[in-house]
Amino acid sequence: MDFLLIEWLNETPKMYSVVSSEKLEDGSLRANLERVVGDTVQVNWSRGKKYPGLVLQIGYEAELSKEADKLALLAANSSQNDVTTGVKRKLGTKKGEKSRQRATDINDIIENMSQPPASIITPVELDEGMPLDEGEGMALDEGNDNHEVETNFEDKYHLWKEKYKKLRTKYRALKESVKRGAEVEIYPDSNVRLPAADLLAIKMGSNKPTVYARNLFRRLFSSEELGRHSLLGKKCNANRSAEVLPVIDTIRRDAIINCVLKEEGLDEHPNTGNIEADKIFLKTKKATKKEINKSLSQFLREENKKYNHE
Repeated sequence: MDFLLIEWLNETPKMYSVVSSEKLEDGSLRANLERVVGDTVQVNWSRGKKYPGLVLQIGYEAELSKEADKLALLAANSSQNDVTTGVKRKLGTKKGEKSRQRATDINDIIENMSQPPASIITPVELDEGMPLDEGEGMALDEGNDNHEVETNFEDKYHLWKEKYKKLRTKYRALKESVKRGAEVEIYPDSNVRLPAADLLAIKMGSNKPTVYARNLFRRLFSSEELGRHSLLGKKCNANRSAEVLPVIDTIRRDAIINCVLKEEGLDEHPNTGNIEADKIFLKTKKATKKEINKSLSQFLREENKKYNHE
């Protein structure tokens, strides 16, 4: 039971998602999930974003997904009833109109879908449950018909569902290798290996990609290697008079960077068939890799200073 049913705060109509306990910003809460039921927690999302949510239940993903569908349907119908019966809300003119229109769009989508209620696709399930932001709400308001919106939601749903299946398969394989006590390659065909238990511990103790990369560097390189090498073997733009340090072992370096990108779901070439989605994927991958390289370069400079002062 590693999943939580979340009610996103400050959303009209109410929105619900099923998220993994790994998404909790406060890692200490994972040890005893029962105590967070009824509490508001911060949920980590992609690119460092966080969202506040109320924990309604804990349990298995399939059961909670059905419950989230029911709650989302009730919330959408409730909002629609408020609009059609003239219930007054204390909202600004523009904000109130957008909220009512959003409720109407969501209800139309749900009514027109041919799938059984247990698998109804709501905006809650997009991006593994991230609530719609203002920009997405405005996009719905600007004129897409229900069929186009429904198709878009279905495409996103299937894309993220497929990604989730791959991650779950990878997690199970890693868990099995931990039981066997075997070493695993941190990235396929890299020939860079770590005990599976060590790799899992490093992963669980790293709250973002840059931290994960630094922790892998500490594990796979000695203090001397870290203190006497640079990431790319280039001159420092900020201090051109400084000595150019030799590049660190490229096989281990590249394996670590690719391992981190893989954990973020960014190691494979996009093949969604959607040109715009592929562009966004490549842009995200490039930005993430740049951030990792920048963090590791800074890390090696810090290690070099420590090494020279010892």
